[in-house]
Amino acid sequence: MQCRRNLLFIALWLLCGAGWVGAQTLASHVIVVGIDGLGSEGLRASKSPNIRKLMKEGSWTLGARGVIPTVSSPNWASMIMGAGPEQHGVVTNEWKVDKHDIEPVCKGTAATFPTVFGVLRQQKPQARIGIFHDWEDFGRLVEPKAATVQRHVKGSAEAMAAAIEWWLVQKPALLFVHLDDVDHAGHGKGWMGPEYMAEIERIDTLVGDLIEAVRKAKLGSSTAIVVTADHGGTGKKHGSNNQKEIEIPWVISGAGIGRAGELNVAVNTYDTAATVAWLLGVRPPACWTGRTVQEALR
Repeated sequence: MQCRRNLLFIALWLLCGAGWVGAQTLASHVIVVGIDGLGSEGLRASKSPNIRKLMKEGSWTLGARGVIPTVSSPNWASMIMGAGPEQHGVVTNEWKVDKHDIEPVCKGTAATFPTVFGVLRQQKPQARIGIFHDWEDFGRLVEPKAATVQRHVKGSAEAMAAAIEWWLVQKPALLFVHLDDVDHAGHGKGWMGPEYMAEIERIDTLVGDLIEAVRKAKLGSSTAIVVTADHGGTGKKHGSNNQKEIEIPWVISGAGIGRAGELNVAVNTYDTAATVAWLLGVRPPACWTGRTVQEALR
């Protein structure tokens, strides 16, 4: 059975010019919520009814993996760039567009490796794209002018509120919301401590605000929501090579998504960009190594 599915996947890939040209748009709107520092260990132990609602209604795994090193820039880059550090060259938090040691294996609309935002802008120039990021340095990973709006909003509650307000008016094809307070709690008080767990639960209420906004806008049937993270942590830090830091949640629900429940396939953070591209009907660059998580789709 798996062999037949793989052959079908390859055949479709070849028929569509090795990149899904003219692929069906499965979701008119995709929202990605990235929760900095949310390891799977933390989500397992927390009371997170809103994220669990998405899990119940869609597809998920708490065994998804980030990339090494388990620090923010390489992992956020991999999530939005559809490839790992070996390909995109973002290997430290000190990476800058004009100051890095490893050149990307390919470039998109800018001097950097192509992100899902740049790919969507190139193939669907009229698409509305929003990025609201709590961590200021997230912004440097994105191609200039790829987003319709790209805004640094300090504080997770403030970032989510600003993102929801804009989304309700603009109803974009793609919205990305980065939330940083869980990571702050880990660094300040320790991963898996009471403050860290309380912050996860507070962030879950923000996810609930987003779900409610989509419901009120009556766009639930055309909107897919992804909730994921960059890395976990141990003690008061991350960056080591261990299971707790590399294992992240990957939850997807809504338009185009099946109720597969827990996924029994390997999912990597760079599969996020490929899956978002598939949902929006755009062609992934040949240099992306991420795969569409077909098992999660309807």
